[in-house]
Amino acid sequence: MKTVKIDLREVNLATLSGSTRGWLIIGEDGAIHGMVHPIDGELFTISSTTDPRIQAFGWCPMFDSLAHVQGDLEIALGMSSQAEVEAWLEESERFDDGNDHGHLH
Repeated sequence: MKTVKIDLREVNLATLSGSTRGWLIIGEDGAIHGMVHPIDGELFTISSTTDPRIQAFGWCPMFDSLAHVQGDLEIALGMSSQAEVEAWLEESERFDDGNDHGHLH
C-alpha cells in the first residue's frame, strides 16, 4: 500500500472561548490538506474543506492519538481518490456504521 509522508504542524486555532491548540495536516510541497482538532480530552478528530480523501473519514472521526491520525492519513493521502479511501475504510475496522456518533480509530 502506497503511503505519503505528512507533517502535523501544531498551531493555535481560534474558538469563541479563546485559542486552543490544533495541528495543520501538511503534505508534499507544503500543501495544507486539513486540520486535526482535540476533542473530549485525549481524543482527536480531523477535518478538511478541500481534500475529499480526508472527507471520506466521515463526520467526526475520532482517533485515540496523534500517531494514529498520522498513520491513517499517511495511508489515505497516498490513495488517488475519495472512493479508494472509502473502500479501504469499509474493509477495515475503521468503518462507521452510519450512526453519526463518530468512530474511534
